[in-house]
Amino acid sequence: MQAGRAVTFAPAPDSLQGWPNEVKARGNASRDRFRHNLARIMAERGMTQAGLARSLEVSRVAVHAWIWGTCFPETARLIKLAQTLNVPIGALLETETGPAPAAEPSNEEALLLNAFRKLPNTARLTLLADAYEMTTRSAVEEARAGKT
Repeated sequence: MQAGRAVTFAPAPDSLQGWPNEVKARGNASRDRFRHNLARIMAERGMTQAGLARSLEVSRVAVHAWIWGTCFPETARLIKLAQTLNVPIGALLETETGPAPAAEPSNEEALLLNAFRKLPNTARLTLLADAYEMTTRSAVEEARAGKT
């Protein structure tokens, strides 16, 4: 060390580098839920972005983008992601408390739910992921319509 130079240390970070910071606001609540759930589940399992990327056969940059909310995995990847993390797809898409309790279902809704339950698991996951994508697109379109 040279004489006359002061040594300064950076303060300890409030959060882990490379993980989303709660302070950063994103405009899409659905994507926020997904990215926070993904980061939480990965941390619980001790999985790194690179490890998850290898398991899913995608780039680490893709996993990083999912965690930061800059993009969302396509349906097939979402299903494989849930399988790789050994969680139901709802654990990635819903809030920790789950969806709000619904009113008593109508007869038509009950029939639809029973038909849904009879589907193979992969078909159910595909339908759920597609519904999530449609909801996300609707929210984006509503946001765009509100800005114009």
